[in-house]
Amino acid sequence: QPAGAEGAGAAGAMAVERKTRPPQRSEGAGFLIVDIMSGIPDERLDPFLIWHELPRSFHPPGTMPGAPMHPHRGFSECPYAKEMVGKDGPGPMDCFLGKDHEGNKHSMRQGDFEFGQVGQGFMHEGVIDKHWSGYMHFFQLWINLPRKNKMDPPRIINCASAKLPFVEVSASPKVTVKVLLGENVFGATSPVVSRHVPAQYLDLELAAGGQLVHHPPPEMQTRLAYVYRGQPVVGGTRCSAGEFLLLTHGEHLMVEAGREDAGLLFIAGRKIGEPIAKHGPFVMNSRAELDQCMRDFQAKKLCGNMTREVIA
Repeated sequence: QPAGAEGAGAAGAMAVERKTRPPQRSEGAGFLIVDIMSGIPDERLDPFLIWHELPRSFHPPGTMPGAPMHPHRGFSECPYAKEMVGKDGPGPMDCFLGKDHEGNKHSMRQGDFEFGQVGQGFMHEGVIDKHWSGYMHFFQLWINLPRKNKMDPPRIINCASAKLPFVEVSASPKVTVKVLLGENVFGATSPVVSRHVPAQYLDLELAAGGQLVHHPPPEMQTRLAYVYRGQPVVGGTRCSAGEFLLLTHGEHLMVEAGREDAGLLFIAGRKIGEPIAKHGPFVMNSRAELDQCMRDFQAKKLCGNMTREVIA
């Protein structure tokens, strides 16, 4: 049994059913993103809708345009600030500045995570100080909502990195798990809860030679991963940075770092099994409901009364 295992060996491990190298495209006000799950049928991704990476890169002053005010309805959005640090090291300007339709302001710093149950709808924006310069690496995940919850009032949780469990499952070689969403993951539970769609969202980092075995709950039948560093072996398949992994329904995830450090994100979720109708920032169950979204947006009736919780 490898160090960092919750139990079990290779037997019953998830295999890589499909491995892709997703394309880049323009998003927001003109920044490039990796469309991680591009080309995969919706039914294989359920309950997940989109997963985007803002690849790690250096941004000179004034070159990161951010995302101007825009609407959403019908799902939960989950941005993760993997890295944000100034060119001269950490500083007070290292943050993504957000504002919603009610005028509430918040900031995301390195390692922070947000869970925004959009529900009925909200509008928000995200910008960066024009004088800031440094390195950024962000991810954005959308999780669908069941039909019965799509018109719930919007509820936003902003969680500071220091409040998210960071579990060292092996000291040598070092293997760590940051729990963005999930319960009882190597004994740790995130303070952020996905109420209507049970899900896990984990950031796994393995030093060279490190190994990890993780058992997601059986009810979370959709299991996906994205490699952002190194060349780990996942379920017996050698993978590399920039690859998306569609995983089979094995009992556990097995990851081996190999000769260099490795990092990957892992998500698992319970399927909703309902029709999906989506157009831009709206995700509903039918074309008629999408048309209603547009009418509500044009009539300025899209947004619900916001509840915001800050875990800091």
